Amino acid sequence: MAKTNVCHARAVTLLSEKKGFFMRSFGAGALALVTVLGVQSAGAQENANSSEAIATDEIIVTVQKREQALIDVPIAVSAYNNALLDDLGITKFDELAVFVPGLEIQEQSPNNPSFVIRGVTSDSGEANIEPRVAVFQDGVSISRSRGSYVELHDLERVEVAKGPQATLFGRGALIGAINLVQNKAKLNDFAGAGEIVTGDYGQFRLNGFANLPLVEDKLSLRLAGSFRTRDGYVKNLLGGPALGGAETEAYRVSLRWAPTNAITADLIVNAQMDQNTGTPFKSGTFAPQLTQSPPFAYGTTSPFSPQSANRVGLVENGTELGLDREVHGVTAIVSWDVSPTLSFTSTTGYRTFQSLEVFDPDGFQYPLFLFAEDAQGEQWSQELRANFELGERWTGFVGASYFQEVGSQRVPLEFNERFVLGLFAGAITAPNPQPGNLSFDVPTNLAPILVGLGVPAAQAPFVAQLLKTNHLEQFINFGETDAIDLYGDLTFKATDKLELTGGLRWTRDDKTTRLRTQLMNGGSVLGAILAGQAPGAPVALFTQPTAGTPSFSDVFDDFTWRFVGRYEVGEDLSLWASIARGRRPEVISAIAPRTPFGATTFATSPAEVADSLEVGAKGRFLDGALNLDGSVFVYEYADFQTTEFSGTRIITTNAGEARAIGFEGSAQWRLSGGVDVFANYGYNDAQLETGARNGNRFRLSPEHSFAVGGAFTHAFAGIGALTFRPTYTWQSEVFFDDDNDRASLQVRSPASLSDRAVDEKQGSYGLVNLRAEFEPEGRNWSLGAFVTNATDEEYVIDAGNTGDSFGIPTFIRGAPRMVGVEAKSKF
Repeated sequence: MAKTNVCHARAVTLLSEKKGFFMRSFGAGALALVTVLGVQSAGAQENANSSEAIATDEIIVTVQKREQALIDVPIAVSAYNNALLDDLGITKFDELAVFVPGLEIQEQSPNNPSFVIRGVTSDSGEANIEPRVAVFQDGVSISRSRGSYVELHDLERVEVAKGPQATLFGRGALIGAINLVQNKAKLNDFAGAGEIVTGDYGQFRLNGFANLPLVEDKLSLRLAGSFRTRDGYVKNLLGGPALGGAETEAYRVSLRWAPTNAITADLIVNAQMDQNTGTPFKSGTFAPQLTQSPPFAYGTTSPFSPQSANRVGLVENGTELGLDREVHGVTAIVSWDVSPTLSFTSTTGYRTFQSLEVFDPDGFQYPLFLFAEDAQGEQWSQELRANFELGERWTGFVGASYFQEVGSQRVPLEFNERFVLGLFAGAITAPNPQPGNLSFDVPTNLAPILVGLGVPAAQAPFVAQLLKTNHLEQFINFGETDAIDLYGDLTFKATDKLELTGGLRWTRDDKTTRLRTQLMNGGSVLGAILAGQAPGAPVALFTQPTAGTPSFSDVFDDFTWRFVGRYEVGEDLSLWASIARGRRPEVISAIAPRTPFGATTFATSPAEVADSLEVGAKGRFLDGALNLDGSVFVYEYADFQTTEFSGTRIITTNAGEARAIGFEGSAQWRLSGGVDVFANYGYNDAQLETGARNGNRFRLSPEHSFAVGGAFTHAFAGIGALTFRPTYTWQSEVFFDDDNDRASLQVRSPASLSDRAVDEKQGSYGLVNLRAEFEPEGRNWSLGAFVTNATDEEYVIDAGNTGDSFGIPTFIRGAPRMVGVEAKSKF
């Protein structure tokens, strides 16, 4: 079913009830127009993507820069059109991932996602570090972590191409790419749809689109919008909104102009605003304190408890916990069909993002730390491509692109030196620390600890008084990239059944990295003591200040390639094999000085390289009712980069070689009697092979995962049709860091910060989702209901995090059971 809505009057009522429902008048006007139009009569184009068409219509993909049926693409590709996304209730990346074998997507917040394909994670927020998984939106790279997480609304389809795809997608496609194809304005098609959803935890969602022809055969406008909000599900015991809540607005305006039959120009403008409550970090070491008065009741350290204690401090002038993010993009696509065998495409992209997230990284009540991240980025890209056919046997494309990006990541840090001293000294008891007003807030209680650090006993009480309750410092990393790509891909049809493809891409990167670290309210008293200097010295506690903003630049270039063979056994069965090389460009890292205003050092990590061998098969059977595909793959990685702790600092290190062996398969079967079922399975044995992490599994990489589900429809004569859609997804154990939480790899300085517990992992678990929809006969609306995580499974989506730097890892629980109802209409 296309996304729909029911009643404008009800929508207006709900709009008025939601405080701050829209942040901008443009967004409110556009979505209101979509809602009004969503209650009219049925339109033809969107019906082409109706749920009735899912089983019979072949999804067309463009991962090889031309339109092809999935069965003809010699790549491991999972594709979902708008109807499939709607049927499964998918509006977010993490909801998509559970149905795609080989894909994992973790969302701490829209500002901090992790994209994982076949065990390789891309999630760094640093401005100088390249992604490993490419995310594209209408041909424009949006791979930078802090700007890549976007709403999945009014899409034509989503394509997930697995394996090294650098020759096809370029930047960041070391191990795969996610390609979002948005619905563009359609000429001569007056159509629209809308949807309204409500449920527990304050769930509310309103989205839709309107396609409006302006000039027959020449000009058309499409408006699309989505608003969703949900309360948090982890209570903040220190007050404020519950943690883990979300509020997102996303709008799109697209314009299509066709001056001639051979030329089409699309202009797409996207905007998204996120205002989430705080990330629900919960300490796994200390329980959140429920009260500051006797009898001193405490919560549990279990990450599944609906309680945490995250505080607000002075960082960013007392900004509350949470995220404020804006992402804007403008894309222009011009296509010119010169002849039936030659076409040109120009894709121009401009994109910006700005996000500020304040979070409490210790995850309990004590005022140890409070951090923030202010990430900003601006990029511009231009690609020119020619697609061609030479006779009956040769097809291909050649192209060139230019990419420019400027970004920064500013991280303000706030420390309460009195409580940090207690942590460093191992004086805070676990799991229930003594109440703050009886311990570290009283300077005289700190004097014995200072004596143990070498402060003379006579001076210790005075020095204790100097310890700051709010010490502020920050570091800022900057990254600039100018890149040129030249690429080509050629397919030769050797026989009627055999075709051979070769692709080559050359990339040149001109990269600059800068670093600035600063003391914001003077030197750290505790930092000076630990460094053996007198209080008042310009010493930082976390990252020592730099003299100015040192920088380093360098130029890199290299080739990536692929060779593919496809054999058509029959019209409904094909076999394929490929060898390919993926590459993540070199990274220039800046390492802050070890002493105040000392020398900043720069280190260049070599490019990560992934060489792959993969064989697969795709087929349609039982007159097209059964679709099967699968592939087996082997990867060898060189210079695989990971992170490790140096004291309390996180630095990038070369883990050396790694390898992965795996299998992915999927099946869709349309049975008689209104029954459609699907299943997919992924196996991935991905391990590091050298150094201290030899034998460790890749982080966020389950060895086994599968999903099963179906659609069961029963028609009631003269009344309508009821469809029930159950799904079950399961994955095996995962670690949340490449060190696999091994104690030998978690040694910190001082020793009291070392983490000895092996708990930063998630065991195997499964999730049940249920959806039902009733569509009256001859009507253009429907009603539905859903339950996500129907069994209320307890699981964590992340563990370790910033707190792990200080030996007190935090955990983020997955969403509990949620229920809701929805209504849709289309015209």
